[in-house]
Amino acid sequence: MGKIDVTKGQVLHRQGEAVESLELLLKGSVSLKSGEDYALQAENGTILGAFMHAGATYDYDYTAREDGTLFSYDYNSEEDLVSAIKGTPAIAPVMASASIALLNGLIDALNELYEKGRGLVLDLKSDYTDYRNVCATLMLAPEQFPAVEALEPPEEPEILSSWQTDLAQAYYEQDEKLRKSFYAADINFCVGNIMLAAQLARQLQPQLDQMVAFIRETHEKTDDFVREYCTQKAKLDEAKRQEALGSGSSELPSIQNAMETILAFAGVDRDTAEKFKSDILAFKDITYKTEKSDTMRRLRRDITENFYKIYEAAFYRSLETAEIPAEVKMFFLFGFVDENLAGAENTAALYKYALLWEDDPEGRILTVYDWLRKVYAGEVPASKNDFDQDWPDYIREKQRTHEITDDEAAKILKDRRAIVHFEIANMFTSANKMTYGSVFSFVPAFFAEEVVRPLENCFASPAVVREAMNKILAIDYSCFYRPAVTSYMQWKINRFEYHQEVLPYFILMPNFGSRGVMWQEIEGRRRTTPAHMILSIFHSSELEDTLLNMCAQFRWEMCKRIQGVHYGDITDPSLTSEYINYLQFYKKNHELSVNLKEKVKETLKRHRNSYRDVFISEYMIYIQNESTGMSRLNRVSREILFKYCTFSKAVRSTLSTNPQYMQLVSHYASNQESRVQTLGFLKDKIARLADEVPPEVDQEIAFMQM
Repeated sequence: MGKIDVTKGQVLHRQGEAVESLELLLKGSVSLKSGEDYALQAENGTILGAFMHAGATYDYDYTAREDGTLFSYDYNSEEDLVSAIKGTPAIAPVMASASIALLNGLIDALNELYEKGRGLVLDLKSDYTDYRNVCATLMLAPEQFPAVEALEPPEEPEILSSWQTDLAQAYYEQDEKLRKSFYAADINFCVGNIMLAAQLARQLQPQLDQMVAFIRETHEKTDDFVREYCTQKAKLDEAKRQEALGSGSSELPSIQNAMETILAFAGVDRDTAEKFKSDILAFKDITYKTEKSDTMRRLRRDITENFYKIYEAAFYRSLETAEIPAEVKMFFLFGFVDENLAGAENTAALYKYALLWEDDPEGRILTVYDWLRKVYAGEVPASKNDFDQDWPDYIREKQRTHEITDDEAAKILKDRRAIVHFEIANMFTSANKMTYGSVFSFVPAFFAEEVVRPLENCFASPAVVREAMNKILAIDYSCFYRPAVTSYMQWKINRFEYHQEVLPYFILMPNFGSRGVMWQEIEGRRRTTPAHMILSIFHSSELEDTLLNMCAQFRWEMCKRIQGVHYGDITDPSLTSEYINYLQFYKKNHELSVNLKEKVKETLKRHRNSYRDVFISEYMIYIQNESTGMSRLNRVSREILFKYCTFSKAVRSTLSTNPQYMQLVSHYASNQESRVQTLGFLKDKIARLADEVPPEVDQEIAFMQM
């Protein structure tokens, strides 16, 4: 017994715990929540636990809605409750008012549940009739659903029309008068009202439980029908939209109840579906959706958590059927969940983009949905997680820490669903947030307020991404070439070095974002495997700038990967070691004037002394400005970049008369000619000894002539 301070979000009691104390709420408010079914609110003066018998169990989770203060009493019998009320006569009227308010909250909850149950049955009956009509239109034989046919609305709980309920509502409506003239007249009036409220609450609770059970059981019995109805309804809606397109109509039939279609297709459990729907509804009604309050953070977190659960479930379902509703395709591609949240204009645009989607002919630029399909099929390995672990590394770590046995590891290592879950839980969830731009206000569901530019101006389709990437490769042609080694022992050639181009995968995240992420430079440990680069499918920044930034990141990280621990060792020259040496010792570099040294200092300061970030910024200047003849770099950085990120032949030809590049281009051409000549001798030698020249030799000659 005594005073207790509580903090916002603190759980005071959990559903099912034994009632061993009474708590008088002196300051603050407390939420009483029964799962996702309904919630009540207790205000100042409420005696928590008073509506239950001592030794019974709590019917709700009790959580502090704000910082507050309680006074706790031992609770062994009804006399303890009476003593608690009489022991605080000054606030007894407030306690009586609070008890009546909580009782009326219970009555309202029961009434809402009854209306919800009744409405559910009527809606299902109506949908069943519509389902048969839909099937007739589609010329399909409708399935029989006896559970739906047998449905009857629940009977109205008698207590809702009883004199007790009328009395409770009258007490609530006349609270101000009662508190002044009735409760204050004699403390026994307060005791009587609180005890009466507790008695009625105990009668209400079983009926609340029954109504919750009715709604849950009705959902469970009819889930199969709802899925079938949504599937066929989506087919009919799609047929109507296609018909409108075929007729040349400018107005397409609008998408309606998209969330129901998506949830029905995914087949997630009822609790997840209901929580997601209620959260999206709450989010839709909020004006400032990027607000950083605790309430909004929790709401965005809950939406995000369930979004990925639904995405994963819908993904597996899509593998089992060739017919995916348009709403689900929009969900997979763009994170679309609700037509009202997205807005009518955006919904229409997203539908057209989904309908007219064209895959990348080379299979290198993929939506995250198509990427997950490739992961599931074993065509590509899952990406690394935030700890730089790929799937085998992750499993080995679990073995090492004894989370799984060797037998379990061998089994799970080849489990396709487990691999996809790893990809969703790691790369997808992290990269989706990172590409969005603002990790603090991120929510994966598409909403109208996030569209800051017209969708058609920032749609990063495979064709658009490829065009932008080709512009960069037309300048930095060797960006994705890597050194490789082979041997031809039959001709006594122990080591032949050549260059091999390995183009990256671009994975398009289903969001409206502003950033790109160079997720990993290779797959596993092999250096001749593709990089994974991530983009928003609606990219609000300049796409070419973002791709250029990712190419710079790739250049740096790939060099570090090849050089290993020696990436900063100037005695082993490389892009990273020469750039690090230049930035570390620029003050002693006699090729830089005092003015240029000051500029290097400012550049380092602007990039927080990150050599990598300085390289990225200067690489972008090198490609965007220097390649056109506009000098923006100092001589030292220009020479390093030209040495390791040499311009293409067309650009070199243009710059060959530029004083800044004349000597660099001439020296490079001389070295290349010498290398091509040596390779020509090697090719002739092999041709005399064999019928066919190895492709790597021709490949290297072609590379040297680029």
